[in-house]
Amino acid sequence: MSKRRADSWQGGRYASGRCWRRGWFCAAALVSLLLGGWLIGPAAGGAAAQGERAIDDPLELAKSRVWDVHGRYAVRGTKVHVPSLRAMLRTGLMRLTGQEDTSAAWRCFIGEEDVVALTFTALGSHSLGTNTAVCAALLESLYEAGFKAEQFMIVGLEELPASAAQTRPCPYGWQAREVDFGSDSDYLASWLDQVTAIINVPTFMDDNVIKFRGALTNLSLPLIKRPGRFYVNQGDPFLAEICALGEIEAKVRLHIANGLRLVYYGGPEVQQRYVYEHGSLLFSLDPVALDRVGLQLTRRVRANAVLPEGAGRNLTVRYLETACALGLGYNDLSFIDYRYGEHGKW
Repeated sequence: MSKRRADSWQGGRYASGRCWRRGWFCAAALVSLLLGGWLIGPAAGGAAAQGERAIDDPLELAKSRVWDVHGRYAVRGTKVHVPSLRAMLRTGLMRLTGQEDTSAAWRCFIGEEDVVALTFTALGSHSLGTNTAVCAALLESLYEAGFKAEQFMIVGLEELPASAAQTRPCPYGWQAREVDFGSDSDYLASWLDQVTAIINVPTFMDDNVIKFRGALTNLSLPLIKRPGRFYVNQGDPFLAEICALGEIEAKVRLHIANGLRLVYYGGPEVQQRYVYEHGSLLFSLDPVALDRVGLQLTRRVRANAVLPEGAGRNLTVRYLETACALGLGYNDLSFIDYRYGEHGKW
């Protein structure tokens, strides 16, 4: 869910309210540029980010929060410790919502009548080997909260966990009407017509064309019929414009990034020597802020890694600036409140 569709928390339930406007993002970004400040971000070694803020905002009203919940024993290679994932998921949900249990936390985002798509990053999923375990932990948590299997549809996952047996099948196909998103048009995935809500579960990956994959790419390229046309100019402005479509953006409720293993070079092809075990799940309502944190993490890993000769250490992602300009979220680290910790230890 973007900050443009910021939520009001009423009685622990999700209630959509347009408390934020696109103009606020533009004004905030301008203030940040004028004031300057120290860049902050997650350290590759897992330490909490340090740095001064560019804006004195004691109530934290002008910042998007990203919770990075680390699990010390969550992943070793492609082996995932699901009990750790459950604990991490519980911690992240409660931290993000301020609720005291996961049942109340989930109901801040989805209701009893919702049909929810859990969207995963399909590229490299088999090689990274973590999405199926994350899906299992999510479904178990949702079932424990009282939701039914038939309320969920799994999108982009090659291998389903046993707990997904009774979920809705994801249909293949495209909507009948082509949609115009500004700089171009295309057909959207037909499954969008069958769901009322989306929980976005991206994986952070380097990409040799668009430079970086995360929350925004997971809500754009897999949801259109002819994605190859929009790799031009590193995906800018196309990816941001697709994510801003009402048919997509209005349904997104939550972003939970699978940060257990990330591809920091050579992506989207997964070469195990360029995979970093961050061992975290990251939670946010702001997809741009989440991607900005993922990008900063990737940059830190690349800065300390052995890369092929001529490989650039830094990554510049054009479509994040456009997404910020469209009001989808914050791309400036001065407006992102990044919190790192282990479940049970903050």
